[in-house]
Amino acid sequence: MNTGLIPVRYAKALLDFANVSKEQDRVYVETKSVIKSYFQFNELRTVLDNPVLANAEKRKIILLAAGGKVSNSFERFLDLIMENNREKHLHEIALKFTDLYRKQQNIHFGKLTTATPVNAETEKRLKALVENTTSGTIEIEKLVDPEILGGFLFEVDFVRWDASVSGQLRRIRQEYIEKNKKTV
Repeated sequence: MNTGLIPVRYAKALLDFANVSKEQDRVYVETKSVIKSYFQFNELRTVLDNPVLANAEKRKIILLAAGGKVSNSFERFLDLIMENNREKHLHEIALKFTDLYRKQQNIHFGKLTTATPVNAETEKRLKALVENTTSGTIEIEKLVDPEILGGFLFEVDFVRWDASVSGQLRRIRQEYIEKNKKTV
């Protein structure tokens, strides 16, 4: 079976089951926790791919990665994954599930990068602006990157706004280079 299809099929099945069980919001939080665990602990993928480690131990690790006490839907889904030896696809399944859930709930994902931490009022105004434009809700991941010098970078879905000082300097430099090429 095509390994690209496995995560899609399992994610759709999980979403359908969670919708029927009315636990989709909780499963969404749990799958986001799994995704975060994969980013925080690089060894998680290696541990779950280990054929020597017992399934009971893998199950405990996954439950811990999902936040400990999980919903009935997620627990039954985990049993299905373990039974079919698909735990190595858990990360991709969780990523696809979050995509499907966001699409179903009209949730847009944004990433806001600033040189210094942004205050709550600015974040609230930015959220309101995007939510009014998209007629949906938005989840914003905030990052602090001093290398942008000032301003912000804001990405929502596949649209990117670069209002950073470093971006402006880069554009000015590029314009200067282009202008000087024509004069030489």
